[in-house]
Amino acid sequence: MKKMAFGIALSMAFFLLSLCLSSCTNDVLPPPDKPGFCDSIMASYNTNVKAIIDESCAYSGCHDGSGGIGPGNYSSYSGILPVLESTSFRNRVLVQKDDVGLGMPPNASVYTQSKKDDLTEAELQIIECWLNAGHPEDL
Repeated sequence: MKKMAFGIALSMAFFLLSLCLSSCTNDVLPPPDKPGFCDSIMASYNTNVKAIIDESCAYSGCHDGSGGIGPGNYSSYSGILPVLESTSFRNRVLVQKDDVGLGMPPNASVYTQSKKDDLTEAELQIIECWLNAGHPEDL
């Protein structure tokens, strides 16, 4: 009887040990996330956004404050601030960018005064980072 009890106890111990060991896995952690574009760039109006706006929006006859085609004066931070705060700048430049009639900058085929049809992917990313950071004027 002692041998049988010992055998049962040994079998139970082996079973429990097997159960514990089989529950262990060799999980591999996923690689860390790569830093996003906005993690590697500090965008501000005066540092890198003003040049994009001057080239694409605030030129003669558009958003230069002269009463041309586009409303508003984008040639200064104080001039563009109202459209930044109303989110219309984000909507027109980022959300509706592919809409020929609403996206900014407009396609040259629609408005002959337009300097370029679209912002580059890098310019769009800079503007998006700037807007996501609260559209700071300076760093």
